[in-house]
Amino acid sequence: MRIGRVNEILRTVPEQYLDREFSTREIANAMGANTTTINNFVATLKSLGLVSGRRRFRFTEPGARYALLIMRGEAGAEAVLEEQTNKIEYFGLIKHKLQQNGKLSIFEIGEEMVRRYNKKWRNPLTLKAYGAAIASILDFTGFGHYRGGILRLDEETEEIESPVPYLSVEKMVKILESLFPAGGAIHELAKELGTNERRLSQELACCRALGFVRHSRRGFYELTADGRELACCVEVLRRRRFAEHLRSSRYKKLIERLYSEDGIITLRTLGEILAQEYNREWSAVTKRTYAKKFLNWLKYSGMVVKVRGGYKLRE
Repeated sequence: MRIGRVNEILRTVPEQYLDREFSTREIANAMGANTTTINNFVATLKSLGLVSGRRRFRFTEPGARYALLIMRGEAGAEAVLEEQTNKIEYFGLIKHKLQQNGKLSIFEIGEEMVRRYNKKWRNPLTLKAYGAAIASILDFTGFGHYRGGILRLDEETEEIESPVPYLSVEKMVKILESLFPAGGAIHELAKELGTNERRLSQELACCRALGFVRHSRRGFYELTADGRELACCVEVLRRRRFAEHLRSSRYKKLIERLYSEDGIITLRTLGEILAQEYNREWSAVTKRTYAKKFLNWLKYSGMVVKVRGGYKLRE
């Protein structure tokens, strides 16, 4: 099981189970969870030395410490998990291979486990599952960067593709203010903002594409220098800085397209342009939704003026 899923389940474990024995069925019933899921959850914790036992289980001292840190959203969980992985041979093996090659696919990690430990896995989905679990754990502890099925020693330096405009500038500023000054985990940020984690991850992708936020490790986000400035500066300067970033970001292609069209901008025309640029077959409602967000960015930046029938780009 990937560490993100493990941590998600850990946050729902009743704290009384951290210092007493339990069976997987007992804890599954207490959590209202699927028994198969909890079996996999406990097996993953056991493989990391965070839980011990056979039919009945108990959190180890590092396991209880790790669980409490995850439950309370406190820093230090990564260090506890790193300490555990340092005791386990196959993590050392994958770290060594990663240092040699610079990057490993999750299938390569799974195949390495088969070769080294004489496993019988043949199904590609099994190789993928074990490889992804190991990669996600190393990413969480800070050794490597796992994205898109690849564990890399160094973070990719390629530019981030421009995500679909997913939020207003006002929501973006709220996110930046919540991340100021030291950043935060996505689950805590979602709770503070009252936003679903999945939606927030898409909103954060827009903030990253504009250069305001950095994804420094799995599930943790922090502000760039520009993001810190935007979170704290006065409104007039904030609008100017946002406009500068928008014009120089990957979204500049959309702005150039609008200039080339040289017509009245409406939600309908802007929605059509967005659908063409992203090569998507969106419904009229979806086109309008994304058009409203991007028009919000343009208006906030002072890049459009209101005219009869819609908006026009400033000369």
